[in-house]
This record gives sequence, C-alpha cells and structure tokens, in this order.
Amino acid sequence: MSIAVVIPAYNERKMIRKVVSETLEFCDNLYVVDDGSVDDTAAQISDLPVNLLQNDKNRGKAASLWRGIQAALADGAEAVITLDADGQHLPADIPRFIQAGQEYPDTIIIGSRLADKAAFPAKRYYANQVANFWISWAAGYPISDSQSGFRLYPATLLKKLSMNTEKDRSFVFESEILIKAARLGIRSQPIPIKAIYEADARPSHFRSVRDIVRITQMVAWKLISRGFYPAGLFNVLLGTRFSRFSKGIIGNDGVAMLLLSTLTIPTSGGITLLWVFFKVLQTAIRSPAEVHDPSWLIVLGMRLHYGSLPSDYQRRLQRAQAIMRDNPSVQLLILGGKTGGNDTSEAEMGQFYLTNQGIAKERIKIEDRSLHTLENLKAARDMLSEADAKGVVLITNRYHLARSEAMAKGFAVQPVLCAAESRFSPGFHNLLCILKEAFLLHWYYTGSLYARLSGNQKMLDRIS
Repeated sequence: MSIAVVIPAYNERKMIRKVVSETLEFCDNLYVVDDGSVDDTAAQISDLPVNLLQNDKNRGKAASLWRGIQAALADGAEAVITLDADGQHLPADIPRFIQAGQEYPDTIIIGSRLADKAAFPAKRYYANQVANFWISWAAGYPISDSQSGFRLYPATLLKKLSMNTEKDRSFVFESEILIKAARLGIRSQPIPIKAIYEADARPSHFRSVRDIVRITQMVAWKLISRGFYPAGLFNVLLGTRFSRFSKGIIGNDGVAMLLLSTLTIPTSGGITLLWVFFKVLQTAIRSPAEVHDPSWLIVLGMRLHYGSLPSDYQRRLQRAQAIMRDNPSVQLLILGGKTGGNDTSEAEMGQFYLTNQGIAKERIKIEDRSLHTLENLKAARDMLSEADAKGVVLITNRYHLARSEAMAKGFAVQPVLCAAESRFSPGFHNLLCILKEAFLLHWYYTGSLYARLSGNQKMLDRIS
C-alpha cells in the first residue's frame, strides 16, 4: 500500500522539525502544508526531504489538509495519514495505522485518545464525548474520538468527496468528513493512542465557542436533512449498528418494539420516558453499596475497551472483590461473552482481574456466551437455578441497576441490588448513562407489555 502523510502547520516553529523528523522515520512520502505562518515554520524544515506546500495566507486547517491530501492523491497515494504539527500525535504510531488500514480496508482509522482518559483535561474529555454523540448520530454509528486529527483515510473515500474548505470550516472539516463518509458506506475504526497535553504547549487554534457553534450548525443541518435520522440515534444509544438487529441480536420483534417504544415517547408527550428516567435516577441514588450475608454475587460484564477493562467494569469487580474478602464463603458469577470484536470474553477478563487481586479462581464461575444484559441475566437464572442459590446479590453501576433489576425480575430472579460506586455522582457521564438506560428500559417495558397483552410466546420466551 502506498502511504502518504499530510501535516498542516500554522506557526509551529517550536515543534515542526521534531514532528517531521520523527515522521520521516516511518514514512518518506510526507507533505507539509505551511498555512501562511508568520514565524519561521517553513525554514525549520527547509533542509528535510519533504514536499513543502505553502499557502499564500492563512486559509485554515480544512484548506491545508485538503490541499495536502489532493497533492498526495495526485502522486498516487492509496491512503493518507493526517497528524498535527504541535506534538500531540506520536509519529511512532504510524505503523499501527498502516497495519489497521490493511486489516480494515476502505475504512477510516482514527487514533482514539479516549482510552487514555487520565491524561485528558476533564473539560476537553467531556466536550469530546458530547461531540462524539452528535456526530455519531449524524453518521449513523458510534464513533470513538470524533475530534482526533490523527487518522488514516483510504484513497477510495477521498476521491469521492467534495468538501467545503472555507476558513470558517477549519474545525468542521474533520467532523463532516466522518458523516459524509458514512453516507458513502465507509465507517471508522478506532485504535488507541496516547492523549498528550504538555503544560508548555502553544495555545490551541481551536476556539471553543465559535468552533463548537459551527460544528453544531453543520451536524444540525445533517440531521434535519435526514428527518433527524432516528436509526442513527438508535445506533448510538444502543452502541451497535442498526443493521445488526436483523441478524439475530434482538430479532425482528425487538426491532418492532424499539420502533413502538420510540413512537410512544412523543405520543405521550415524553411523559413515559420521563417517568422511566426518574425511576432509573431514583434507583441509582438510593441503592446501597453494602450487603449482608450474601451467598452468591452476580457481576454483569461490560464491553472491553480495546481489549482492556473499562473503568466502570473495574468498579463492579472491585465491589465484588471487597464483598468476597469480607465474606469468605460467598461465590461469584461473572457474565459476558466476546463483544466488540475482542478475542477475550468479558467474563474471562473479569476473572483474570480478580484472580490477580488475590481472589481464588475456585470461587469464581464465568458464563462467556451472553452478549447483552438480557442474555446475561437469562444465563444467570439458568446457572444459579442449577446451584439452588439463595441470597443473590446483583452488582453493577448505579446507572445500570434499574434496568438490570427489571430484567432479572422478568426471569423470576429477585436479586438484592448492590451499587458498584460508593455513592451517586451527578456528573455528565452518569447523567448521560442514565438517559441512555432510561431509553433502553422504556424499550424493555414496551416490549414486555406488548408481549403479555398480545400473548406473543416468542417474545415472552426471550424476556421471561
């Protein structure tokens, strides 16, 4: 595969030589676009073997990226990697992008910094999460780190695109290209990269209010032009592709109930969703984090993050660990199969984590086939009925407790709820999760009611 790298640069004299020199170690087909810098950015790399393109004035990141991309395509590049000139991206990651591009042809590879949450400034992290939600909705599938500029674009996509590169689109460009690509059937695949924010870094060219407003306007128009694209919203809320529904994940009945549930919300003036939202919130706030005399613990698995345990899953396991140390006879059941393209199941990773923390493997049972909460709890019912278990405690995150309890009761399991977190925190992450859980629980309630009223045995078998 013929690879080119494009680096836009505006007043980057401090870092440009280092970034370019390191990039040349991994790719010798490099295009640097000096965007009308008023410092000596271009002079810093004048002796290096790069294709240096210079704008006659500052035209913005979008125009610079597009100029470099078009030059690379004209020279026969089959894929173009873009990265920033300010040192926030590590050129040493370029081989990983190339490998991912070979594994996922005709796919945008995005360097996702979200796996390195601890290094992220909090305000930027949550602003990024908000942007991810809206851009994912407009694109029609979940996107990880939609604001990362470290990407690999296949030439097959770039040759089909027509992009607005006016200066006021500088920080709209990278969001819009994901949406346009999705409409052409080309999606993105994340790979984890470090989040690098140096204390002495130059101020960002991104202007929070102005550029967020411009991105919002672009996304709003994309959604309006598609009738607010409800299928895209479903995909984001469910964390999966809508097209997968028909392949047995939830079945045709599940899709029908999803649509009925969604229709019920505006028909009721939003009252049904609001009622469920407050139920989820109340359960999250009031549920205890301590239990007495348990015999069995159930920990629900969670999709792994690039093969690693996400922080919310770790909290569930840490709560189970604390209870098991205080109660030497208690047994643990961890549930969750292989999801998200991971080679290891959620349950196996949970067991590995706890055994490394000193919990005896003999005290841990795993179920590694179920793929979502409903399947988790059905499997738990079947396994624990064989063990004639009493005093079952269900451990999960506070925002997840209400839906888990409702589904467990549907399977005639009456668990004691135990929150993974010591107390409820009304932060952005938790409130967003509660909204998502309210939507999913509303869907479950709608399907349950319909199945019972209609006597649909196939649906009843799935949920009870």
